[in-house]
This record gives sequence, C-alpha cells and structure tokens, in this order.
Amino acid sequence: MAKAKTQDLHVTIPQQIAAEVGLKPGDPVNIHITDNNIVLESNLDDPAKQDIKIRWFALPALLGTIIFLTYFLVQKQFLIPLTGGISISAAVIILGGVSGVLSFATFYIRNHKLDRNRTLKGLYWRNFPVILLSFTIILALFLIAIFWFMGILFKDAAFDPYTASALFLLFTLTINYFMVYAALHVNSEMMVPLLVTVIVSGVLASMITNSDNHWWQTNLSFLGTQHANYSWQFNLTLMVSALLMVGLIDYLFVWLQRKYPKNFGLGVLRILLAVMAFSLFGVGAFANNGDGLLHLLHDLTAWGLVAILGVTVVLIRWLLPKSARSRQFQIISDAIVALLVVDFVLFKYVGYFSLTAFQLIAFDLAFSWILLLLTTLQRLAKRDDLSITVKLASNDQ
Repeated sequence: MAKAKTQDLHVTIPQQIAAEVGLKPGDPVNIHITDNNIVLESNLDDPAKQDIKIRWFALPALLGTIIFLTYFLVQKQFLIPLTGGISISAAVIILGGVSGVLSFATFYIRNHKLDRNRTLKGLYWRNFPVILLSFTIILALFLIAIFWFMGILFKDAAFDPYTASALFLLFTLTINYFMVYAALHVNSEMMVPLLVTVIVSGVLASMITNSDNHWWQTNLSFLGTQHANYSWQFNLTLMVSALLMVGLIDYLFVWLQRKYPKNFGLGVLRILLAVMAFSLFGVGAFANNGDGLLHLLHDLTAWGLVAILGVTVVLIRWLLPKSARSRQFQIISDAIVALLVVDFVLFKYVGYFSLTAFQLIAFDLAFSWILLLLTTLQRLAKRDDLSITVKLASNDQ
C-alpha cells in the first residue's frame, strides 16, 4: 500500500513585518513550539536579547586587575587599605569606573549600529553624550556611596596585594557586567525608574548626612550650599536627574512626533519640559552660596523652574492629544494645582508652614506630577506591536 505523500506547509511573511525585524529573502528563521503556540524567531544576532558573554565583562576586569597588582608590587606596598587616598576603593572608582564607562560606550555603540532593537531606534546619536554622562555620574556616585559605607563598617581594614587584587577583581567584574547590561537594555522603561532612584536616593542621602546640622531649620536649598556636608552630592543629584530628563524627553518625543506629526501642543510641551530640565540642572550647578552671582543664578533658575512647572500643569489639558487626556490624569493634575496653591497660601500669608515645610511639600507634589506626566507620555509613545493574521498554504498552492 502506497504511503500518502506529506506536504509541507509554508507561511508568507508580509513585507511590513519583514522590514520591521530586518529579514531578507534567504535569511534563516527558527520555529519552536511553546505550549500550543508556534513562535517564529529570526536568527539575527540581537544583543538586546542574547546572553551577556563572560568575556565581555571579564576581560576588562582582568586587565584592570593586572594593572592594579603590578602597581602595588612595583611600589613595594604590601599592605593595601580598603579605603583612603591610595587604596582598593580609589582603584575601583578610577580603574573600575573607567572600564565600566568604556564597556557601556562600546556596547551602546555596537547595539546602536546593529539597530536590531526596536526600542533603540529612537535614541539618536545626539542622546549618546547625555546618556553616557548620566551613567558615568551614577556609577561614580554609587561607588563612592558603597565605599563610604564600607569604610564605616570595616574601619582601618587593609589587605595583602593578592587578596586586595581579588577584591578589586570582584568589584570590577560586577561593575562591567551591569554597565554592559545597561548599555544593551537602555530605553525609556529603564530611564524612568532610574530617574526616580537617583533623585530620591540622592536627596535622602543628603538629608541623612546633614541631620546633625539641623538643615530643616534653614531650608531645602541648604543641602546644596557650602555650609552643608557633602553638598556636591545634593547638587550632583539634581544635575544627573536633569540630564536623565533631557535624554528621556528626547527619546519619548521622537516617537510622539512620529505618532502625532505636526502636533502643536506636543511641540510646546517638549519645549516646556526641556526648559524645566535645564532649570533643574541650573539649581544644582549654581549653589546658593552668599549674595553674589551664583546666588542670583540659583534664584533665577529655581524660580524659573517653579514658573515653568506651574505653566505646564495649568496648560497640560490643552497640550496633550485627546487620546491621552484621561479623566483620572486631569483630576490628579487639578488636585496638585490646588494643593500647591494651598501650600503657598499657608506659607506666605497664614504663616502656618515654615520655609522648609513649604519647599518639601511643593517638591513632593511637583516631583509626583512630573513622574505621572512622564509615565503618561511613555504610555502614549509606546509603539503598538505589529500583528497580522496569515493563512498556511501547501507547496502546490
């Protein structure tokens, strides 16, 4: 009895889908079954989806470790302190920081050139300096904070060159891994929580380290003045947050302008948010010290930030496209405006709030609204997944 001939089935991929993932005729495509679903996967090398290879972060760490060990052996220093001027922490911050930043830059550029990640197509080269500088400062702040804490826990700790080298290697391996990971996955979803983490942790750390100075008896700006402990930390937090906002705003509006071309309201909103970010940068860059030029610039940028924020909150109902004007968002915006007015009246005319209380409440309300707006814009800018229904056909069809 003759065996029935089996026919292979084929599927035609529309040109729109093929172009989106970079497929050309003849390219291999993997097919695998997950539960009852058939999944088609391109064989293209997508660094955002592939595993991070060990050599990517291990080789720079090993090179740095060789330099570290060689230096102390040549100097004949056989007891290396954990923290201090010439120490493990200083070497990690300098050598580990440099290797981490180079790793980030290398894989960000590599990923961008391949252009296989849909989420990276909107991050143009003009964003690269802002993103690189932001991650560099974040890495430096994180390492300084870690070793400051370790210096308290392990006071006067010191190690022989080989043990110190092992510790240095572990730190630099970790740094390089997370910097490579960040470079391969950087997008708006990552930058929003990063912005929250930077500004909240930075402000809280400044408050804690100045608790003995009773900073709350002056005002919130005290944390960035020469009278505060680690004032650079507070000011740098504001500047890094501003840089992250600049990169995030540019990223989001690349997609928004493609989705809503020639939308006047979004164009105005982009300008307002950009001015807001630069004003925030100015508040951190121009410390409120004395009565000179820096004090004047600090006040101008601070009041400019307040004015731009107020204008944006009031006009937001007309600046956003109709599809983004949810009733809930508008109610929250109106409530925040009302609370800011009440906060100002209780401070300025009633005298119920102190200057510090007024600033803290206003900061919390403003920061919450900015995050709400960025989340709304992120949702609005999100690209819809391309999907299409196709029919299977046999070879003779």
